[in-house]
Amino acid sequence: MRLNPLDHGGAMATSAKIAGAFGRVLREQRDARGLSQEGLALNAAVDRTFVSQMERGIRQPTLTTLWKLAAALDVSPATLVARVERNLR
Repeated sequence: MRLNPLDHGGAMATSAKIAGAFGRVLREQRDARGLSQEGLALNAAVDRTFVSQMERGIRQPTLTTLWKLAAALDVSPATLVARVERNLR
């Protein structure tokens, strides 16, 4: 039986829920590293407003951006995704 990766605890995770969970994880990781949104943006080579929008759950990163953010936060992309997954539960 294949499990739906968006199904957590019987409730389908919507795109908005996933974006919100990613935003919370991104902010937690950024704060834990003592980085401002601007500092993270510079280290990941993305726009600061994009970091803000991701943290607020308005936008979501591409896989390429996920890798850049993870590198800037000194964590693996898999770690970020796992934390988002836990956040959705």
